[in-house]
Amino acid sequence: MFATVPATLRLSNVLRINLNAGWEWDRVAGQHYATYGAGVDWRTPDNVWTLTAEVFGQLGARQDAVGVTEPRFQVGLRWRPIDDFNVDLIYGRNIYGENANWITFATVVRFHVGK
Repeated sequence: MFATVPATLRLSNVLRINLNAGWEWDRVAGQHYATYGAGVDWRTPDNVWTLTAEVFGQLGARQDAVGVTEPRFQVGLRWRPIDDFNVDLIYGRNIYGENANWITFATVVRFHVGK
């Protein structure tokens, strides 16, 4: 189980900061954690390019599992040549505590159905 409270601070038309805080209960391990996250989105004025960086994690009793309470991060670049399509390239580290690295390549196509 988990609960998260998000907040976004728009500093300008091209820069925003995303914050969140929460709680997680790992039922299997019988542990409670405080969760946190902070990120920044910085885009070009024409909204064609966006740089995103995030750090997130959980605080609580250290476990036998490697990295459960270590911070995690990801950084990525989004290319959005038109409003209904974008391509993301993201590098991240340590999402589940296994000290792994990953690269994600994703596309998004937005469809509009009736009004």
